Amino acid sequence: MISNLSITVTKLILPALLFGYAAVANVDVSETVARAFAKVPETVSGIMHGGFTQDIETMYRGELPHRQIAVELIGAARYVMLGEGRNGVVVGADGWLFSIEEFRGLDKPEMGMATSIEQISAIAETLRSHGAHLIIVPLPAKNDIYRDKADEPRFAEASEARYEAFIAALAAAGIDYADTRAALLAAKKTGPVFLRTDTHWTPLGAKTVAFEAARQTGKLQTLVALDDEKPDVVDGDLVKFVTSGSLAKLVGLGPETVIPQKPQRASEDVVGDLFGNEAQFPVALVGTSYSATEAWSFANYLEAALGKNILNVAEVGRGPVFPMRKFLEGETFRDASPAMVIWEFPVRYLTDPDLWSGGK
Repeated sequence: MISNLSITVTKLILPALLFGYAAVANVDVSETVARAFAKVPETVSGIMHGGFTQDIETMYRGELPHRQIAVELIGAARYVMLGEGRNGVVVGADGWLFSIEEFRGLDKPEMGMATSIEQISAIAETLRSHGAHLIIVPLPAKNDIYRDKADEPRFAEASEARYEAFIAALAAAGIDYADTRAALLAAKKTGPVFLRTDTHWTPLGAKTVAFEAARQTGKLQTLVALDDEKPDVVDGDLVKFVTSGSLAKLVGLGPETVIPQKPQRASEDVVGDLFGNEAQFPVALVGTSYSATEAWSFANYLEAALGKNILNVAEVGRGPVFPMRKFLEGETFRDASPAMVIWEFPVRYLTDPDLWSGGK
C-alpha cells in the first residue's frame, strides 16, 4: 500500500518535472510558476486531493512548447504513479475507467427524481394521446454493475439506490418500464457488459437489455437469428481524461474490440413474416449514444428480440431528453405513427441539474 507521504511527494514531483522541462526548453515561465505556487494548498490534504496538480496542468497546457505531448506524458505518468486522471474520469481497479457523472449526488438517491417523473409522465400522456405506448428502459450506472472495479463502494451503493428509486417512482406513476439491472448483473458472469475504458456498454450488454425489455413487455420473439458484422475497434471515450495517442496503449488503456451484430434478413418465410414489408415503423427507439451508436447494436437487438422494424431516433451526445423532445415536435413522429416508443434512459442523467432545462 502506498503511504500518504509517498503520494504527496509524487504529486509534487510531477509538476517539478514539468518545470525542469521548461528550463531545458529555454522557456521563461517564472511568473506563471509563481502564480501556480501561490495556490499551493496550505495543508497536505489539499495536495492529496489533486488540486495543485490540476492547477499546474492548466498552466503547462497554455505555456509550454509541445504542450500536447507534455499533456499526454504527464497524464500517463500521473495514471501510472497515482492511479488518477483529469477531471471527468474516476480511475478504478485493473484499468477500469468511470465517468465522473456517475459519482454525482452521493447520499441523494432522490436527486432530480420528482422533476423527472413529472416530465416523463407528461411525455407518456402525449404519446398515449397519439396511440403510442411508452416503455422506459432505465440503464444502471457502470459503477453499480462493476462495483468490484470501482473505487469507493459507497458511490456504487448510491447508484444502485438511485436506480431502485427511479423504477419505484415509475411504477408509482403508472409508467411501464423494463427492469434491466438484474439481467446485466447475471450477464456479466458470461462476458463484459460494459467497456473497460468507455462510458458505454458492450454488444453483450446491449443484447441483454434488448431481450430483457422484450421479455418483460411480453413481446419477446426468439425466431430471428443474428449475424456478426465486421469487428469494430473502440478508443474508449474516457481515455482522453487520462492521456491519448500511443501512450494510452503503453499504460494499458489501448483500444477495445467489439463485434456488432444484426438480425438476419434472409428470405425464409418466417423471417419475412416477422418483419413484414410495412412502410411504417411499429416501434420507435429514443435515447442516447447507447442506442445511437451502431457498434453497440442495441437497435438491431431490439429488432431481433421484438421481430419488428425499429425506427431509431436516438442521438449521440445529446442526453436522453433532447432526442425525445425533438422526436415529438418533428414530422418523424407523425409520419411513423409508432404503436410503441422505447425510451433508453441512463440513470446517471437524473442528477444532471440541466437535464430538463433545454440544451441537451
